[in-house]
This record gives sequence, structure tokens and C-alpha cells, in this order.
Amino acid sequence: MHVEHPENKFDGGIGVFEKKHIQADGLVYIGKEANNIEDQPLDVIGAQVFTNEEKIKQKILALTPEEARKIGIKHRSELKYLKEKAGDGKLNFNTPIMRKIIKYYNF
Repeated sequence: MHVEHPENKFDGGIGVFEKKHIQADGLVYIGKEANNIEDQPLDVIGAQVFTNEEKIKQKILALTPEEARKIGIKHRSELKYLKEKAGDGKLNFNTPIMRKIIKYYNF
């Protein structure tokens, strides 16, 4: 209990305090030299989303030309290239076609 300095980690103002319960919706790196963290601006856009790379790789390896056309892969050579990259484990998840695949299958 603090008389003149409120405690940010607890709820209550008089008597025995209860711990605050929080729900984190993301992380922001502020560096090791951060003073007055409360005064630091937070550029939080949204929670970080993690993709299951192995699941995406297996889905690409199993893609048929018909399914690929539905996603937006128009040429067999592009599908072949994707399957080779998936087999090698060298997929780049920041390409337009990979974003289409991730969106199409809701990964």
C-alpha cells in the first residue's frame, strides 16, 4: 500500500491491493536505454501473427494445377518453381503469391 504514490501494478487505492490482470495484444521493442517507459510512444498496429511454415510448405507441395489457378498461380512454371522452393525449404513468405496462398487457405 502506498500513501502518496499510486502503484500501477495493483488495483485499489486504500487497504489491501489486488493485482491487475492484463491482456497483452502485442509486443514493442523499446531498447535497453528506455527511461520513463510510460512516456514512450507505442506504435502498436496489431498483434503479431505467426504462420505455420511447415503446414504451408506441405500445402504447396500438394497443390494441383487446378487449385493453383484458383489461388492465382497462372503458369505451371510458377507452380513448379514454388514446389521446388518448398522442397528446398527456401520459401520467401513476403512475396505476393505467398500472401495469396496464405490468405486463400487462411493460415
